[in-house]
Amino acid sequence: MTVTPLSSAALDGRPDLAELVARARQAVPFYRDHLAAADPAATATFDKHATASYGPFPLTVGGPTGAHRVVATSGTTGDRLYMAFDREDHERVSRWLHHVGRRVRLGRDDVLLNTHCYGMWVGGPVLDLLADSVGACVVPLGPGPAAGVLHMLRAGVGTAISATPSYLRRLIEAAEAAHVDLRATGLRLGFIGAEPAEPALRRALLSRLPDGFRWIELYGLTETLGPSVAFGDDPAFRELELNTGDYRVEVLDRGFDDPVPLGEVGELTLTCRHVCRSPLIRYRTRDLVRVVAGPAEAPTRISAILGRADDSLKIGGVLTYPTAVAEIVTGMLPPTAEWRAVVRRYRSDEELLVEAEATSERCASIERAFAERVGLAVTVTPAEGASIARSLEKTRRICIEVMSDRERTTPSGPSCG
Repeated sequence: MTVTPLSSAALDGRPDLAELVARARQAVPFYRDHLAAADPAATATFDKHATASYGPFPLTVGGPTGAHRVVATSGTTGDRLYMAFDREDHERVSRWLHHVGRRVRLGRDDVLLNTHCYGMWVGGPVLDLLADSVGACVVPLGPGPAAGVLHMLRAGVGTAISATPSYLRRLIEAAEAAHVDLRATGLRLGFIGAEPAEPALRRALLSRLPDGFRWIELYGLTETLGPSVAFGDDPAFRELELNTGDYRVEVLDRGFDDPVPLGEVGELTLTCRHVCRSPLIRYRTRDLVRVVAGPAEAPTRISAILGRADDSLKIGGVLTYPTAVAEIVTGMLPPTAEWRAVVRRYRSDEELLVEAEATSERCASIERAFAERVGLAVTVTPAEGASIARSLEKTRRICIEVMSDRERTTPSGPSCG
């Protein structure tokens, strides 16, 4: 991979990057080995997989001893990555969340129903922090049964909710089964994040929520102590405002450390602007975005997340992404209908199999839509309503199976296990 120095626009003439690199080299074994360049502006990028042999806290100065909080990734794309943060890091995130809260007019008269995960996951505690930062009340429900949320809403409790798109979808399904009209509740804001939500899903879910309900998109990583990187406050525009005060942001070519031109798709790459306990220095997030405002080398706004750099699919010679698959299937199903898909990779070919809670006629229509819109031959099989397992947390709808050509003669339906 070619290493391109950070531009002067990205550096902003500030000396803190040099201090950050010096401390990381001295105190973090991974960075000692990775940061070989004498010039901090010429450091190579890296992603989570590069840290695999450096223990559970590969990016943290001194490990967890003396830290304020420890969080961890889910481990769905490799070993769990643990990060430790100091109180100063926590306070920095709180200041950004206060900015977000004020921008979306969350305040002391609001009650936030927080359904994000707690435990080692960062979502629940940091959404509590968002409410705390502006004086709103928190109901820390976690991703439990939707009946608990419905109980609160029936009692008139809750003006805002934090959730993954999967949980919000499950809540709407439960409300319809219980004959609860969510459009008649006091919900006016939703802090939605932790997984992608294609436009068709957003539209379907919003149609079941009160008029004027605002879907606030939050973006961040475990590695950034939660949604401290960007947010979108206008559901009409699929754009995110970047936290350029705390991060230097680059959108780089997927094969080289070069910024992509304005409007092109690239990989979101982050560098901390402050000396912190778990620094990120040209860290490739694997998330794909477009630069929509600011210079290409130092953007101020980006598109919503378009997909993952490692999730591209090549079916019958056609390159596509899970987001494109999800947009077609979700757009043609009722809001509460679930689906799963499997990409089966054989030695000689790949095929995409979809199972959807829909009639045979609707499945045939979805097959035609794939052929007409993206040129894919896709097999879609019907499933009984509510027969596909639901998740209260993140949902993995597309799975990869590697199979031999011999196994192709005994086909079976899709399953994400």
